[in-house]
Amino acid sequence: MFQPLTCKSVIARILCTTATAWLLCANPVYAHNVWLEPDAQGGYVMQFGGHEGKTETFDPAKLQRVHAYDLRGRELSCDVQSVRGGIRVKPDARAALIAVELDNGYFSSVKPEGDMLPLPMDKNPGAVRGVHARKFHKTVVRWGAVMQKPLGQIFEIVPQAGKAPHAGQPLKVQVLLNGKPLAGARLSWNEAGAPTLSDAQGMASVTPSAGTNILQAIWREAVQGDVKTTQNSYEFLLRFAVH
Repeated sequence: MFQPLTCKSVIARILCTTATAWLLCANPVYAHNVWLEPDAQGGYVMQFGGHEGKTETFDPAKLQRVHAYDLRGRELSCDVQSVRGGIRVKPDARAALIAVELDNGYFSSVKPEGDMLPLPMDKNPGAVRGVHARKFHKTVVRWGAVMQKPLGQIFEIVPQAGKAPHAGQPLKVQVLLNGKPLAGARLSWNEAGAPTLSDAQGMASVTPSAGTNILQAIWREAVQGDVKTTQNSYEFLLRFAVH
C-alpha cells in the first residue's frame, strides 16, 4: 500500500540504494532538472534527469514543495505519493498550474574540473570547488491569469501572457531570482535549442512550436565565504502545450 503525502511535507523515503552508491555515481549537478509527465489516470509522474534524454531515480527527501493553483492563483489540494519507480502527483481537478521545487544538494571536488562527489566542501577534505544545485519547475495545465503571477520560487520563469500562446508567435517571459528581475539568465528550448539571454528587466522573447514545449532557464552565481560551496546553481523548466 502506498502512503499519500501532503504537498507541503518533505518526502523522506529514500529511493537510492545506499550512500555508497551516491558517492560512486557520476556527478548529477549540471543539465539535470525535475519535471512532470502526465499519466493515463489524470495525474503526473515526477521525472529527474534529462541530460541527453536520460532519466534517473532521485532521493525523495530532496523534494521540497509541490503546489497546485487554479486559474486565479488560489492554492488547491494536491496529493503526492511515493510509488514504485518514483513519485506521483495528483492535483485537484481545477488545477491550472503545478509548481515543483527540489534541492539537489551540495557537490564538491578536489580538482578544478571533472566529476564531483555529492558532499559539501567542508565534508570533502581538500575540496577546491563546490556547487549547491537547486531545481525548479512549472507545468501548465490550463492557461489563465495565474501564469502571469510570480509564485515566490527562488528562481522562476513567469510568462507575460494569461492566454495560451500560438505556435510560431513570440511569447514574452520574465526570469526572477528571489522575486527580482534577473539579467543574463540563459534560456533555451530544452538542451539543444539556441540560447537567448534575459535583458536588464529579466525579460526575454521566445517562440513556441506546436506540441509540447519545454523552456529551460539556467543561472550560476559565485558564492563567497561559504564553507560548503563556491557556487549556487539554479535550473528551471517550464512545460506547456501549444495546439
